[in-house]
Amino acid sequence: MGKRLIKAARILIGLAVVAILFRSLSDIGWANLLNEMPTTPWFYVIVVVMYFLLPVFETAIYGTLIPVPVRKLSLLSVFIRKKVLNLDLMGYSGELFFLIWVKDKLGLARGKMLRIMVDVGITSSMGAFAATGLLLGLLLVTGQIQLTQLVGDNDLYLFYGTIIVVAVVVTVGHRFRHTLFKLPGTTIMGLFGVHLSRFLIIYILQILQWWVVLPDIPFYVWGTMLAIQTVTNRLPFLMTRDLVAMSVILGIPGILEGADTAIAAMLLTRSVADRIISVGMFVPLSLASGSKSARTDQIGSEDVGVEPAQEEDA
Repeated sequence: MGKRLIKAARILIGLAVVAILFRSLSDIGWANLLNEMPTTPWFYVIVVVMYFLLPVFETAIYGTLIPVPVRKLSLLSVFIRKKVLNLDLMGYSGELFFLIWVKDKLGLARGKMLRIMVDVGITSSMGAFAATGLLLGLLLVTGQIQLTQLVGDNDLYLFYGTIIVVAVVVTVGHRFRHTLFKLPGTTIMGLFGVHLSRFLIIYILQILQWWVVLPDIPFYVWGTMLAIQTVTNRLPFLMTRDLVAMSVILGIPGILEGADTAIAAMLLTRSVADRIISVGMFVPLSLASGSKSARTDQIGSEDVGVEPAQEEDA
């Protein structure tokens, strides 16, 4: 009963987001949106690059953390499908898919694999927040945005209080790092560096994608939109998080500098393009994986010394 209620709540939230977004886009006008669709090919090139960036990085990360008796291209196929599930189904549904795949194909104990995934996930969040902090610091130092634009004239104490809380969390995390993480410290630092680099690349590409379409928009607009996307992407168990971010961005009064229609068309085009790529990749990759499953099982763990699954993890 509880699971049904949770599932129903997720569906209702998703439908509410779609309804709000549909109303916002209808107010702008569907004809206007079509007329404002990006025409520069660089926008679509960056869409493709950004789509495959995460699966490529995850292939490199997990390829060094677990014994993989399959080709790197096969592992990349798994992470593309994992991305599709997280993007279009629900947050962390891709992680569940990957956990099941690892158990079935590699024979790794779920408990052991889950501990690795938790470490990767924590370092990913650390990398995201660090990259966001660097971006925010760059915007403040270069004068693209003012501190009062972010927090308001009367909320500086809240801002500085947030900094203190973050500092305390970082200190406590460092103090109890051996409890939080199961992987060696050098591996954790390496993962953090990889994730930080990934997010910096994503942020640069995202702003570049927007800039090639609307080069005259002030940089703080892109920074604000990027911050909203970053926060939304870290929220768990949300369906269609990009649509949630889009509805929030379009709902901020005055922030879009009179380019509401062009920005809405750009965000909508990106969302549709992601779905087209997802459908175009998920179905053939799933069919190809099914046809190769028997051969992969024959390779098995015996060739690479994979630890068999334990009874308590079954």
